[in-house]
Amino acid sequence: MRLCLFLLFAGVLDAVLTHFGIASGFVEEGNPMMKLVIEQSWSYFYMIKIVLPLLLLSLFYYRPLKGWIRKLIASTCVLYLSVLVYHTIWIILYINTST
Repeated sequence: MRLCLFLLFAGVLDAVLTHFGIASGFVEEGNPMMKLVIEQSWSYFYMIKIVLPLLLLSLFYYRPLKGWIRKLIASTCVLYLSVLVYHTIWIILYINTST
């Protein structure tokens, strides 16, 4: 359950920070599929970042995550954590270059 909640939090935070970074012209989207989604609409981008973790949370209530699925979700959390660290680094760089 905590892993699913972390994915929801990380997805929303990633979406907001990505939007800020792209809108400010400081970063570009690195994921080619998400880049296509952003080109279509920021709303679609936010929907994907929010709805997919919510679906995972709802599935958790029907069938608790065990075995290899839990390991896969834990791996996804580690990847998201690294993305958030990357966001932190470019935010620090952005703040340092804008002052």
